[in-house]
Amino acid sequence: MGILASLFTPPLPPGFEYPLDDGLRVLVRPIRREDAPRLREGFRMLSQLARRRRFLDHVDDLTEEQLAAFTSTDDVNHVAWGALNLEKPQEPGIGIARYVRLADDPKAADVAIVIADEYQGRGTGFVLQACLHLTAHRAGIRTLFYDVLSDNERVIKHLKLMGAEHAGRADNIDRLRMPVYSRAWDVPDGNEIGKRFAEVFRRLRTVEAIVD
Repeated sequence: MGILASLFTPPLPPGFEYPLDDGLRVLVRPIRREDAPRLREGFRMLSQLARRRRFLDHVDDLTEEQLAAFTSTDDVNHVAWGALNLEKPQEPGIGIARYVRLADDPKAADVAIVIADEYQGRGTGFVLQACLHLTAHRAGIRTLFYDVLSDNERVIKHLKLMGAEHAGRADNIDRLRMPVYSRAWDVPDGNEIGKRFAEVFRRLRTVEAIVD
């Protein structure tokens, strides 16, 4: 990672408040090992469709090995950001976005995102993805890959409007490639989705740290 990349991509606070599109106040922060129970409970609350789209298969519950893998982050090669409802702290969480650097291509990483059913369409995915982009850029990652079920047309369309391109298709799974963004003006904003994503980058430059 070059020095200039770090200078132009300041680190995000370890935890900060962020208003969603409807004004809901959420806490955004990296996932920690102690979040494993939250992840398990949140997964159990997902619909079957959401589980299938997240894991690209039928999964009823998370194993201990999966929970350990999801929460064993290092802030460089494996990063995960989550969002919590500040008005309902007893809830397991709103959503999670994570990337894992590819072993055979250190400048690329695989991305996975899951948003709780009742919070979809409210802007959580935009802010969590922007956090991944900013963290990835500081870590020297320049390309993010998304594997999406081919019938999930809405997500595929959104990713393309955010600048993603098809990188392949196999077994009813589309693989999309997106450049890593570090500034609002890097995001293609010739459409409404791109404009919303770019605006999140602008707003993230002014967030202040809070502790949950």
